Amino acid sequence: MKTIAIIGAGPAGMSAAIAAARKGAKVTVFERNEIAGKKLLLTGNGKCNFTNVDMHADFFSFEEGSHAELVMETMSTKAVCDFFADMGVLSTERKGCFYPFTGQSQTIQSALVKTMERLGVKLMTNTCIGEITRNNDQFVVHTDNKMMNFDAVILACGGKAAPKTGSDGFGYRLARGFGHTVSRTYPVLVQLQSDASNLKMVAGVRCYANVSAWVNGVKVASDYGELQMTDYGLSGIPVFHLSRFLSKEIEEGMHCEISVDFIPQISKAALNEFVSERIKTFYGEPVKTFPEGLVHSKLVEYMIKEQKIEASAMVLPENKDMLINLLEEMKDWRFLITGHKGFENAQVTKGGVLLEEIDENMQSKLIKGLYFAGEMVDVDADCGGYNLHWAWASGKKAGEEATK
Repeated sequence: MKTIAIIGAGPAGMSAAIAAARKGAKVTVFERNEIAGKKLLLTGNGKCNFTNVDMHADFFSFEEGSHAELVMETMSTKAVCDFFADMGVLSTERKGCFYPFTGQSQTIQSALVKTMERLGVKLMTNTCIGEITRNNDQFVVHTDNKMMNFDAVILACGGKAAPKTGSDGFGYRLARGFGHTVSRTYPVLVQLQSDASNLKMVAGVRCYANVSAWVNGVKVASDYGELQMTDYGLSGIPVFHLSRFLSKEIEEGMHCEISVDFIPQISKAALNEFVSERIKTFYGEPVKTFPEGLVHSKLVEYMIKEQKIEASAMVLPENKDMLINLLEEMKDWRFLITGHKGFENAQVTKGGVLLEEIDENMQSKLIKGLYFAGEMVDVDADCGGYNLHWAWASGKKAGEEATK
């Protein structure tokens, strides 16, 4: 019976353990936390969006046609749902995202742990790894107080995002110990910071908007969704999406901006006529009443202050150009992005063990019997269940191949 050590009991590690055990291997999972899946419990605000209807390479950092895409495609959306259905977990779909029917990430975590137990997987929690060495064809895992031999090792230690859950980059040290290259890492799916003035005026405001990322004057990505204004900058799902295109660029000193269209329902081409009609409705009233019903009242106050529009200004035909300019600004309001909220607040790590050093079976090209899975590999993806899908698929692939 082949013996396999899995370092890390996160989503990828547990997926690998279940796949390997089902193939008849004797599996031991090492986890530094007191429980398995600690970070998993936090995903999706505790609701655990575990896959998505629309699953293709455009949502991932790897290129279409790469071997990483082939690994991702070894588990379709249906296969992931079936994977959990076989464990007794019913799923539900909302706007393309799949969640456990209970709405609790604990449902997913508990199902994985219990399935490992049924399959005889040995889970060693509160166990730190000192190093992993080679002894002939065996891997020697050094823990706090013992050494254990295995035929294969799967590194599924996670990245550096949310270090309080154990993802502190330790796995990268193990990978480097075997000669692997680890690219520079960046926090993604994270809030963005801006030095814009008067942000305290709009802190806490939530609104649906078109949001775009710009780097050195070039638009690199866009998204639509609920934006959240904060006293330090911007948050919300669309900002998390766009952070994937800005975190590295921010740290490299590039000029990064977020453009927000606060009134996407009105096209720029229609603004002239729209303003003319609206002047009739708000004729003679203060300008601050003009955007009422279009955007949040706090945003109106903020924008008028930023535009330095006089409090005494009135809605009059002779002020039409000023009113058009105000709405045009609302359709392309720029925030200079000066930073991000770091790995402590990030959901995912960008960067990691280079894909070119890993084959289509998730096995190291440098060390036979060494496999990788999940976030510690240089793969990241959008919000929406994509990162967890990669964890399930890469873990399953590594687990199955390690038994051969």
